[in-house]
Amino acid sequence: MTNLLKWIGVVAGGLAIVLILAVVILSARGRSALNQTFEVTGLLTSVPSDSAAIAEGQHLALIHACAYCHGENLAGELMIDAPPFRVVASNLTRGAGGVGGSYSHQDWDRVIRHGVRPDGTPLLPIMPSANAYHDLSDPDAAKLIAYLSQIPPVDNELPPSRLKLLGQILAGLGALDPAAEVDPTPARTDMPDKGPTIEYGEYLANITCSACHGPDFRGAPPIDPESPPAPGLTTVAAWPAEDFARAVREGVAPDGRQYHEVMPYTAFTHMTDDEITALRSYFGTLIAGAEPTGS
Repeated sequence: MTNLLKWIGVVAGGLAIVLILAVVILSARGRSALNQTFEVTGLLTSVPSDSAAIAEGQHLALIHACAYCHGENLAGELMIDAPPFRVVASNLTRGAGGVGGSYSHQDWDRVIRHGVRPDGTPLLPIMPSANAYHDLSDPDAAKLIAYLSQIPPVDNELPPSRLKLLGQILAGLGALDPAAEVDPTPARTDMPDKGPTIEYGEYLANITCSACHGPDFRGAPPIDPESPPAPGLTTVAAWPAEDFARAVREGVAPDGRQYHEVMPYTAFTHMTDDEITALRSYFGTLIAGAEPTGS
């Protein structure tokens, strides 16, 4: 009996050592994935400073739901504090704790369209840089940065985002990719003319809707495990124009259901009539066998 207990102890001790070694190795692998650096090419070389460009940049910030994560005054907030990671939406202003006073135009571009910090390391994959913002054109990105560069300073010092031990292990196993939203390749340089057209609707859909609904707009798993999956958008243009507009701007389905709050309809309420029409026109092209719907 004594020998049996001794062997059980030896086996248990060996398993504990193996487990500890596995944790150490996986954690190191996860930290390595988080600390990798990316060389970004094709960054913006200039940003406008005129009032018209800044106003357009503010409109872009509104419809892209920057306030949805960074707060109404864009001073940042703690978004998630869970066992795998702590995700903090940065203070974007020039106040204490903010990045606005230290970011160059190129730094803003790295973060927004490429998903990397100024030092080249990846952001935690919450902001949809690769899945949406990488498709922002140079002119729109420049206007957005022009606006963000001059927002009023707000003092708000926040802890940094952090990949915790469980997150490091998950990254080491390949179950979590810290660089999932990194795209270091040159972003889009041009864009279609603004207006209620299919072409502009496609551009808008790719920079606003694809992050949640998938690159083909056929639906995607939820970003937040507690929210429902994002439905497909391939038939929404069949709705009457007023129903489509209400769904986008108010989050109300044609049957009167209120969509889950994960849909940022409070941001989309700022979309213009032309933008709504353009989106519906483009989604009309996704309906099998249907003509584009523009009215």
